[in-house]
Amino acid sequence: MEKLIKFIVKKAVYLLGDLVIFLSALLFLFLGYNEKSSNAKGAIYLSIGTSLIAAGIVGVVELWKDLSRSKLLANINNVILQGGIVSVSQKRDLDKYDVLMGNLTDKLDITGYSLNAFYESYSDLLIEKCKSTPSLIVRMLLVKPKSIFSKHRAELEMKAHKAVESSVDRIKEKFSECDNIQIKIIDAPLTTMIFRIDDVMFVGPHFHKKYSKSTLTLELSDHGWIFKEYEKEFERLWNDGQLM
Repeated sequence: MEKLIKFIVKKAVYLLGDLVIFLSALLFLFLGYNEKSSNAKGAIYLSIGTSLIAAGIVGVVELWKDLSRSKLLANINNVILQGGIVSVSQKRDLDKYDVLMGNLTDKLDITGYSLNAFYESYSDLLIEKCKSTPSLIVRMLLVKPKSIFSKHRAELEMKAHKAVESSVDRIKEKFSECDNIQIKIIDAPLTTMIFRIDDVMFVGPHFHKKYSKSTLTLELSDHGWIFKEYEKEFERLWNDGQLM
């Protein structure tokens, strides 16, 4: 409501002009229907009056379009620019992961139930990165494989629970000698996927009865407030986890 009032005040001159047009239209219509006016004059007055009404209507429509455009721009500014949403994808597996992982230098945070796809794609690369960049910090947070939450998720995605346990075990074994990689498990469900690669973050929900790989993913910039919210969420989860 406050924004609407500000918009009206800003467009006061425009509104006043529209009001003058409508009042003038009423005056010409009155003159046109006046019995004292000749047929010729009456027709002219009516023509002018209806033209002014049409112009006034166009002006109102344009004003409404400006208002709608103003609201749209405000929403874009709040959700996309201030929020920091870079893109929205309909799946988890994105090609841009390869480029970002190849340029990884500072920090990697990731959550998951098994991280099987991540392991298959980037385990060897990550070991190389950790050796070449000692300052790199990698944190992997997994749901406790024997928890009811992990079992339930495996059932929803029609996966064998033993396969999830094996995936977690091989992650632990693969990275056991990498000092820059920390792995924690948490005995709680994950409501969202968080995958941070330096200053870029990918997040997405875990939907009920839908495969994670085919679930929507948001790409976030570290300049937006949504990035910071998920950064805090990861820290809360990480603090509740236990080292493997």
